[in-house]
Amino acid sequence: MISEIVKYSLVLLLLITVQKAFIELISISEHNIQPDIVIVAVVYISVRRGQIFGSIFGFSAGLILDILGGSFLGLLALCYSISGFIAGFFSRDEGKYLYKINFLYVLLFTTAINYFIYFMVYFQGAPISFGDILFKFVISTTVYTGVISLLYVFMPQKTNMLKAR
Repeated sequence: MISEIVKYSLVLLLLITVQKAFIELISISEHNIQPDIVIVAVVYISVRRGQIFGSIFGFSAGLILDILGGSFLGLLALCYSISGFIAGFFSRDEGKYLYKINFLYVLLFTTAINYFIYFMVYFQGAPISFGDILFKFVISTTVYTGVISLLYVFMPQKTNMLKAR
């Protein structure tokens, strides 16, 4: 159990570092759209280990990103914690929802909820319409994160590689 916590913590710290340092290279800057690779790990951990574990790791990752980001301290922590909790609902049938295409559906669902909450709070009081928030920010970021997570979907599984030998 402790080794899994350490392993997941190191993976999250690595992904947070990559998110903050290198994600600008693949972002669509004219529309301010960036993929979120940290939420992919939070959803994976939540489906693998359950709601509480996912919520704790989501909160931790979000708090670190909030501290490094500098604005709205606690907003990403709240959103990632909620996403971890929602994705944890799918941990009951872990094998079913860690299957690649089903994982993509769970990821898209939780990412959409995550960014809906995030951008609704972030743009509260700003002169921007609900439709603009939904289409320009929530859906675009969710789809781009889903496209980036296709790397996981198309990655070969160890079990399939062992069966082929």
